[in-house]
Formats: sequence, C-alpha cells, structure tokens
Amino acid sequence: MEFENIINEQLDSMDLSELEKLLDEAPAEMTIADEISVNSIINDLLNGQPIFDSENLMDNIKELFFIEVRSSLILGCEILAVCIIIGLLNNFSNSFGSKTVSSLGTMICGFVIIALCIGSFYQTYNSCSSTMDVMSTTMTILLPIMIPLLISMGGISSGSIMDPVILASVTGFNFIMQHIVLPLIFLSAIFILINSITDKDYVKKLALFMRKGALFITGLTITIFSGITAVQGIMTKSADSLLMKTAKFSIDNFVPIIGGFAADSLDMVINCIGVIKSAVGLIGIVIIISMLTMPVIKIMAVAVIYKITAIAAEPVANKNISDSLNEIGTSAVTMTVVLAAGALMFLIFITAIMFMGGNT
Repeated sequence: MEFENIINEQLDSMDLSELEKLLDEAPAEMTIADEISVNSIINDLLNGQPIFDSENLMDNIKELFFIEVRSSLILGCEILAVCIIIGLLNNFSNSFGSKTVSSLGTMICGFVIIALCIGSFYQTYNSCSSTMDVMSTTMTILLPIMIPLLISMGGISSGSIMDPVILASVTGFNFIMQHIVLPLIFLSAIFILINSITDKDYVKKLALFMRKGALFITGLTITIFSGITAVQGIMTKSADSLLMKTAKFSIDNFVPIIGGFAADSLDMVINCIGVIKSAVGLIGIVIIISMLTMPVIKIMAVAVIYKITAIAAEPVANKNISDSLNEIGTSAVTMTVVLAAGALMFLIFITAIMFMGGNT
C-alpha cells in the first residue's frame, strides 16, 4: 500500500540506532519490552492490535515483586536478629544490674543495624540515581528524532520552541534530582538511623523536614517545568495549525490542475509521519516504563521488609530502633514517589510531542 511505502522509506532514512540500543537494554530490566521495535509498533497501530499483553505484564510484575521480597528477607532477618540481641541485653541488664555492659552492647548492636540499613539504603539511592540518568538519556535521544518529525508535519513553531524548552527541562530536572532531592532523602535516612541509638529525638525533626522538603521540591519542579511546556505548546499549536491550513489552501488553489491532488498527497505524507512519530514516542514510553518498573519493584520490596521488620522488632527492641526502621521504610517509599514523579513528567513531555503536529 502507498502509505506503507511512505512509512518504510521514511524509516530507512532515519537513524534509530541509539533508540534501538536502549530498547535492547530494556528487556534486561523488564520483559515489557520483549520483541518491540518501531516497525512492530507501527504494524500494531495500523492493524489496531495491542502493543503488549497487559495480563502477562501484570503477572510478571507480581512475580518480580515477590522475588524481590524474598531476596530482601535476608536483610530483615539480619536486622531482626540484632534487635533480639538488643532485647536480650536489656533483659540481662535488668536482671543482673550490669548497666554499663548492657549499654555498650546495645550501642554496638545499634551500630550494626545502622551499617546494615545504610548499606541497603545506599543501593536504593544508587538505583534511583542510575534510573533517573537512563530516563534523562532516553529523553535526549528521543528529542532529536521526534522534533524533526514534528517539524516535518508542519509543527515548525512547536518544534523550534519545544526542543530547547523540553531539553532544558529534562536537564534541569535531572540536575535537581541528582544533586538536591535524592541527597536530601538519603541524608534524612542517615539522620533517622543516627537518632535510633540515642534516647532522645535530637535530629528526627530535621530528618523529617528534609524528607518533606525533597517532596516539595520535586512537586514544585514538576509543576514549573510541565507548566512551561504546556504554555509553550498552547501558544505554538494555533500558529502551526494556521500555517498548515494556509499551505494546503495555497497548494489547492494556486497550483493549476494538480493542486488538489498535491494537497491530498501532503495530507497522506503528514499522516504517515504522524504514525512514525507516534511509534517513536510509544517506544520512548515503553523504555521509560521498562527502566522504571524494576527499580520501583525492588525499592517497594525493601520498604515492605523495613515496615514488617519494624513491626516485628517493636516488642523486643527499644522504641527508637523500631520507629527508625519504620521511617527508613517510609524514606524508601519517598524515593519511589520521586522516581515515579520524574518518569511521569518525562511521559508528559513525550505525549505532548506525540499530539502536536500539522493536523491539530
């Protein structure tokens, strides 16, 4: 068919090697991206078929979650074992009156718990940081592909303005996440753990303030960048629509004999480019979701283990340790929220470009 030939010719002229490389790496993280390519997505779009099996995807996510929970149980058992030792030391202290030895043993056990939790939480921090980098890299690869397609569809104003705006937003958001938000959450977790070995809450309020501040900065940053992108998109949409209507009217009325045919051909070419742009955007969405899913599952599994360990440790350890384990679980959930919020902003950018074009 003619439109399929146009699509294939356009695909042959495009350099999609970087995008395909990212797509090849995605299945290692999550099976959502198995056997997905630009051509397969285009065929699915044209034939009205689903891109992937949602039921199979949900089964995979459940299976991965329980696998991560089982692997995180080792950490929970280690922490709980140390908490039981602390409880035994406190009982021996009350029975035999050896307060000094008991206090020293309790402090040593507290340091062991801190070391275990910091090691685990540092892995969570690195996972979030690397995932944010991958998502930002995906956006920087997608933009040079989607923006020229957008301009080819007649979105000259949109492409010229949105490219630097979105690129600046992605770069700025990644910088804020890497250097402000994630370090704040990590530091708040360390302060909470340090506070667990003391009898009073010396830095707990500071730690909670830092964590809430990280969430506030994330929400504010997403609101600002998404708002700027939305405003720019609204401003350029009317201009691009007027430009395309003028071009079609001029071809149809001022080109003799073949003007109507040329205008219809222009519509077909624009629609074909729109299909390619949508397919590239869908691949970007698949890559971001694929790279996001595995870290989120791992972090949520660790958070569940922290919460369960805090509940189990409450009867045998002192209250500060149990509360601290619970707060560490909350900090892990906070990192998940921040990571998911960043992915949501990137998905908003991709869908904004997907729905721009000459047919607005």
